[in-house]
Amino acid sequence: MSAPVPAPVVLVHGIRVSGASLHRIAAALPDREVVFPDLPGHGRRVGETFTLASAVDTVVKAIEKLGPPAIVAGMSMGGYVSMAVAGRRPDLVSGLVAMCATAQPSPFYAAPFRAFGAATAYLPEQAAAISRWLTRASVGRRVADDMEVGGLALASIKDVVAEVSRFDALGELARYPGPIEFINGGWDQFRVNERRFEAISPRAHLTVIPRASHLFPLIQPDVTGRAIATFARAVDAGALRSVSTPDAFRRTSGGG
Repeated sequence: MSAPVPAPVVLVHGIRVSGASLHRIAAALPDREVVFPDLPGHGRRVGETFTLASAVDTVVKAIEKLGPPAIVAGMSMGGYVSMAVAGRRPDLVSGLVAMCATAQPSPFYAAPFRAFGAATAYLPEQAAAISRWLTRASVGRRVADDMEVGGLALASIKDVVAEVSRFDALGELARYPGPIEFINGGWDQFRVNERRFEAISPRAHLTVIPRASHLFPLIQPDVTGRAIATFARAVDAGALRSVSTPDAFRRTSGGG
């Protein structure tokens, strides 16, 4: 009897950056097919308007091209898009990994991002220069280069915030019956509702990386790739409960 074909993986990028920003995570998944499409308003599709529906459609088309079902793994904005895909097309998703995306969206949490989006629209050149400087100062040149490899889509921020602020992530997840892995950095502000997210399904698991920030998937791509690979192998084998968390990740209940 032949071994099952490993499920492909669709990586879904965060706000401002392109799919290419995830290339080092993809390289850490060598034993299965991996794609990282650009969402509307980002990368090669920067001239398009971001909507959640069009972002979901992008991921669905990527899965259908690979041959479903697939593991869908998204970070930040991409985590919410991945949740929407899982909730709306569960037949296409064999497993969901949501990184840095366990704050239930609301107008309150969206307020600072809405303000930043307005500033980028009013002073785009200045905002781009400040964004690049802050990125390099906070994460270093290599990670900053990864984030900028497909261009920074600052003009899309206002559209993303408008769409995601109205998104009922917990409601969408409640419609997905498959396995879910939530991964957060211990210092990530998007951890705020992580226990509510973990409780949404008996097949959900939460891992917190101590002393890691919101951008940990880009800062630690090898570790992130190994975590996705471990989850994917468990999905392939139908043995989520028996697979241990990689050493570099620790499940915690504290602030990390």
